[in-house]
Amino acid sequence: MDAQINHIHPPTLEERPPEFISSWFYWGRTFIEQNGWILLGAGVLVCYLWVKIQPYIKKWRKQQDERRYAAFCHKNPDLVRSRQEAMDISRQRLQEQHDENAKVYAEKLKEHEAKKKKEYLERQERKRLVEVGHRLSEQTSSSQSNSKEQKSAKSSHRPDYNPLMGAGGSGGYRPPRRTCPGGGCGGG
Repeated sequence: MDAQINHIHPPTLEERPPEFISSWFYWGRTFIEQNGWILLGAGVLVCYLWVKIQPYIKKWRKQQDERRYAAFCHKNPDLVRSRQEAMDISRQRLQEQHDENAKVYAEKLKEHEAKKKKEYLERQERKRLVEVGHRLSEQTSSSQSNSKEQKSAKSSHRPDYNPLMGAGGSGGYRPPRRTCPGGGCGGG
């Protein structure tokens, strides 16, 4: 009876990987251990060459695509002509839209300029109406009193004072010279 049980269930239940997988794994690990630096150098070299060659590959692919498209256009001239006509119609439509927008903008600009001119003329007219209302006799007496008031208001400064000339109380400030720290810049 024990023989039948042993036959159904083997005494060891250990599961091993197939022999060919373990041999390939062992061979690969040994190869990497022995040639690791060579593989690393080859990988860096391949990456460097890929970066240098990639623009040429893109250029070649683009030329190939252009050749294919030229051959396609040569075989189907009607299709190319219809595409070109559709693009021309689309361009014409966009140009018409642009022209319409330009006209609308020009009209708005003219209206704005006319409005500004009208406002300017109205302001000038109001100014002229205000200035015309003075009498000559009142103007001389009032202008003399106004000029005296203006002179007294202006006389808070001395008569030769000009703030742009620079002569004043705080005009003596000058920023310090820019020198190198330690006194040693340049070969002097």
